[in-house]
Amino acid sequence: MIEMSGISNVFGKWSIRLAIVVLGLLIVSCVQFKPATFYTGEVRVPPPERPERISRVVEPLIYKDDDRDVWGIEKDECKEVSLSKDIVQSGHSAIKLRWDRNAEGCTWAGIGIGWDGYVGKDLSAVMDHAAISMYVRTIEGRSFGLPFVLTLEDYSGGMGFCYTGNKYFERIALDEEWQQVIVPLADFDIETENLDVSNIKQLQIELQQSGAVYLDNIELIFHTPEEREPWLEEEKLPDPLALPVVLFKDEFINNNGWGLISDHCQRFELSKDDFAVGKQSIYAKWDATGDDCHLNQFGVSWNRWHPTDITPIIEKAAIRFQIKMIQSAAGEDISIRVGFEDYDRGTTHVLVQNSHSLSGLYGPQWTTVLLPLKLFPTDADLKRIKHLYFEFIGTGECYIDDIQIVAVDKPVDQ
Repeated sequence: MIEMSGISNVFGKWSIRLAIVVLGLLIVSCVQFKPATFYTGEVRVPPPERPERISRVVEPLIYKDDDRDVWGIEKDECKEVSLSKDIVQSGHSAIKLRWDRNAEGCTWAGIGIGWDGYVGKDLSAVMDHAAISMYVRTIEGRSFGLPFVLTLEDYSGGMGFCYTGNKYFERIALDEEWQQVIVPLADFDIETENLDVSNIKQLQIELQQSGAVYLDNIELIFHTPEEREPWLEEEKLPDPLALPVVLFKDEFINNNGWGLISDHCQRFELSKDDFAVGKQSIYAKWDATGDDCHLNQFGVSWNRWHPTDITPIIEKAAIRFQIKMIQSAAGEDISIRVGFEDYDRGTTHVLVQNSHSLSGLYGPQWTTVLLPLKLFPTDADLKRIKHLYFEFIGTGECYIDDIQIVAVDKPVDQ
């Protein structure tokens, strides 16, 4: 009886389980299920919340007082960099930089700072909340630009870039008084070169064009952009080939001009004293005859420093600007070249001649200059143009205004 009872219990349990399964199948057979679908859109991940302190997630101090974790503090073909103890913003030393990217033998100019002993630094929690702050002043005179490309590099070689346009300045121009320059991390282009913000190796400062400044107290700070009216109105980025493209009219397009500096070789600045259109022009006075006057230029990127392919408009476009000469070097033509530079530092230029003036001459009256793009030699990579520049040779003085890339009604012979 005991053995039969055990068997009965076993069969009883299995009977109950079988009944449950059958009941489940019957229920399923009566229910209609819709086909499963998957959401294929991009899921937006909310940014990390702002940490209580930056130091909780990453070392905020990038440079102060010594050259530990810094490379490039040396003199070479492009630059002369040293630590200054005479002029500092605070502490006991600052970085003193002089550079000229047009110097013979110069291929790349810059310095790098590994900070925090070159350990991998995770910036992901502060990318939307922090900025790189640095204090800058000129060694002498004024400068309306700071041609730095700030570059964050990770340990796999990925990079993120941001050009230090004057929209990041505390004042309109750099001068011999210290001012804070604040570059938000959110403004860095981290997609093009696949920067891994969770494993940062170093900050590089690539030096463009030429300049002479002191640099001090570089660090990460909390930063929330303020609503304010910029000193130069910033325009939306247009199609770089949608003609006409206004490069300068009271201001440089997108605030991406460079080279408005004053020193013993040149005086390039915005002026309200005379203008062809609008309210101000570019005043230029130069003496490039000195042995140390190698880069008398100003220029503008009209595509926010992205490479621009101008080959589709070569046959139908021209550089047009207005000029008023105050004085110039002796000779038939004025001492100004207009050119393009590509991202490998290749350049192509045209010397402005009397034949390019619509009035046939240059003097104390405003005249229009037209330079068809087909005049420019193919010495630069015209598919990867970085910026347009004006180069001043010899000596001279003038006003320049209303710089545009315009369509020409018919092909212009050379």
